Amino acid sequence: MTFFSILIALIAEQYRPVNANHWIRRMSDRWLDWIAKEFGGKNQEGASPVGARIACAIAFILPTFIVFCIYIACMLKYAILGFIWNVIIAYLFFGFRQFSHSFTKVHEAIEVHDLPAARAALAQWYGPDLDVSNLNETEVISLALERAIVGAHRHVFGVLFWFLMPLGPAGIVMYRLADTAITRWSAKGDFNLSEAARYFFYVIDWIPSRITAMGFAIVGNFEDAAYAWRHLTHKWADSINAVILSAGSGALGVRLGEPLAEPDSDQALLMAEAGEPQIYEIGIEPTERTMRSAVGLVWRLVIVWLALLLMLTIALWLG
Repeated sequence: MTFFSILIALIAEQYRPVNANHWIRRMSDRWLDWIAKEFGGKNQEGASPVGARIACAIAFILPTFIVFCIYIACMLKYAILGFIWNVIIAYLFFGFRQFSHSFTKVHEAIEVHDLPAARAALAQWYGPDLDVSNLNETEVISLALERAIVGAHRHVFGVLFWFLMPLGPAGIVMYRLADTAITRWSAKGDFNLSEAARYFFYVIDWIPSRITAMGFAIVGNFEDAAYAWRHLTHKWADSINAVILSAGSGALGVRLGEPLAEPDSDQALLMAEAGEPQIYEIGIEPTERTMRSAVGLVWRLVIVWLALLLMLTIALWLG
């Protein structure tokens, strides 16, 4: 049942994507805004650390509990109702097109070497925090790839992981709400609230992020992905994103993130005497061709997930 729920939700989302103006997105944003209003922003320092943790528990656990109760009630009444509920929740919260559409706009502009259009599409995707005015084509491609790799995990593979957990569709709601809350609460300037959401998401995404990284290594360049995962995660400040981005860049065979600083001769000598291996960049500079390869990488991993689920479903039926 899980396999067909995911398959139907993916197909439906391709034809009618859930965009930022969809009612479920508006409802989620209003819920998170209400939580921020009630538990944060009471003074200039925002929510207290304890209040922030309580806010996270209410914001994420309560909707998860409600969705889970509905799922159990549907399954106890008629299994087909549970299946329909699975499809509805998976469709509303998957969001494959939420990142692929923006990536496609940047890719189409790069294909025709329209750098201003590519910058504009990237700025719309990242928001006002990114200044794109002085970015060259390579930098635009690199940032688009980073955003797409993280988006593929948070909208597809991380969601898949939590869908397969005992919580079922409720796990999807918890995961997507926690991810959305980080951005939503950070924009409000409430440090304690956003940090509590970030820590909560770190905990629930620790295993899924590493499974996604392993998946990228399997369907891409395994040796480079393993090397980058082991040695190059320090190029990104976010520890969760670093795992996904390092493995993704290695799997694609391209250089992403801040370039490594070359050690001077004295540092190299000290490292050699201490027996420390020198860390080096891998891959090539990203190009338009890399963007096409990234699309193929994501789809190959999606197919691997679906194939494994299909085999598991058949095995359960035969058993």
